Amino acid sequence: MKVMLVFPPTTVYGDDPSVPPVVQPLGLAYLGAYLEQEGHEVNILDGRGAREDITRTPTHTRFGIPDEEVLRRVDDFGPDVLGISNMFTAYSGDPHRITKLIKERHPKLPVVFGGSHPSEFPELVMKDKNVDMVVKGEGEVTFAELLRKIENKESLNDILGLTYRDGGRVIQNPPRERMDDIDSLPLPARHLLPMEHYIDESMRHEFIMRKPAGAMVTSRGCPQKCVFCTVRAVWGRDWTGRHPSKVVDEIEFLQEKYNMREVSFLDDDLGRDIPRLAALCDEIIRRKVDIRWTTPNGVAHWLLNENLLDKMKASGCYRLTFGIESGNKETRKFIKKKVPLEQATKMIAHANKIGLWTICTFILGFPYEKKEDMRDSIRYAIDSGTDMAVFYLLLPHPTSDVYSVFKKEGLLDLDPIMDPTVFKEAEDFAAIGETLSQRGAQTKYCSPEELQEMLTEAYKTFFKARLKKWVMNPFHFLRKVNSYEDLKYTIKVGGAFADPIRKFLTVKRAHINMLWDKYNEKDAFSKARLYKSPEEISESKSAAPLI
Repeated sequence: MKVMLVFPPTTVYGDDPSVPPVVQPLGLAYLGAYLEQEGHEVNILDGRGAREDITRTPTHTRFGIPDEEVLRRVDDFGPDVLGISNMFTAYSGDPHRITKLIKERHPKLPVVFGGSHPSEFPELVMKDKNVDMVVKGEGEVTFAELLRKIENKESLNDILGLTYRDGGRVIQNPPRERMDDIDSLPLPARHLLPMEHYIDESMRHEFIMRKPAGAMVTSRGCPQKCVFCTVRAVWGRDWTGRHPSKVVDEIEFLQEKYNMREVSFLDDDLGRDIPRLAALCDEIIRRKVDIRWTTPNGVAHWLLNENLLDKMKASGCYRLTFGIESGNKETRKFIKKKVPLEQATKMIAHANKIGLWTICTFILGFPYEKKEDMRDSIRYAIDSGTDMAVFYLLLPHPTSDVYSVFKKEGLLDLDPIMDPTVFKEAEDFAAIGETLSQRGAQTKYCSPEELQEMLTEAYKTFFKARLKKWVMNPFHFLRKVNSYEDLKYTIKVGGAFADPIRKFLTVKRAHINMLWDKYNEKDAFSKARLYKSPEEISESKSAAPLI
């Protein structure tokens, strides 16, 4: 059968400062590869498009290709089945809107939704009459079985992991168990993706050491139960890792096929199996693979040790991200991170000692946090010695455990506006997007405005302290330099940080996207409305459309 898989454009509304990145939709690429292996003809449409594909109006900004281009691509390919990725509740309006457009032109085309949002809320998604089926959780086997049933005109009632429409009823079949051998999966079908977009994106990035760079995953899932996390919607609480030799095979493939010189491991829990991670490093070293790699999604610091960090460094790792999330003991208990911070501090210190760049991430705005609790996170960021601290305001996604706390406390209830059948105007979509953006949600002790003030305070306080430390202790940076390549990168990072730090110290409203302003300044992404005051936002909404 002919199958088209679509990653929709992303629209942000009003004062939502989010700037969605141009990244490979690896989930669709894995699904596409599996379906090709099953004998189907597959086409992947990355509707997010290239960096230049942006449309602006006074009320919203759309990142992605125009509707006319989406329809043209569907018409040209002529799929028998359409699969739509719906990963994010905050942007769940876009998949429904794209589906409506396609269904108006192709009313008999079966449409299947998959991803985090429909996996958690299949009945809600199925309220949209344009959605015919939902694949819950891990999609490869379920989708392939669905195609066989459709092709043979057989009943869908025994397909595990499928929600479908039977006349006027919505039927939810029992869930499908996770795959226990992901090594059997083919490599992602990157040949179906516009790889030139992602390569170009990496070439623009100031904080990548070697270019071009690419992304990959070495495992699926995470057994942790952090209250803010949404990973369970697709993977449950299970974790499965690929064999180290398979991972290095893919690294070598990326080098040979796309000249990738650096990779980002996008695992949710890269270090879950420490012997496997150590074996992965050993395999890279044994094969003499000349690669640099990073962990942008973070690593669980409590699973690390000094010997493993040494091995990671030797195999090409040059930057580690630690998911600290909070420096307050009570907040850490609430979010279910119960490992003492002393262990994290020890790992950060050793990583700095051996020349790894270190980043720590923190989340502000949990429902019972007071301002002083959040300041504990700021203080820890400063005292930990990390090179960089990244602060986020909590996004209480409905697929996370913390959302139920917000709802129970009467702080947030997205249920009335999540129903796709009631969306009518841009403001309806904005209600979700803005709430789940970097504005922060009302807590027991802080308003969204106060949370934004805390975010700004966090960055200003951290950078003031870091500048003082860097001036007083330049040896900190000398430890990062073990080669000419390290020296060039250190100089480049210093230059890239200069302008963002100045902005962090002077603007009235700080946001993580300010780190990328230098990187974005020559294209349309930099013109997103990130730091305007409420008065400026109000004026912009009444102004003529932006061009």
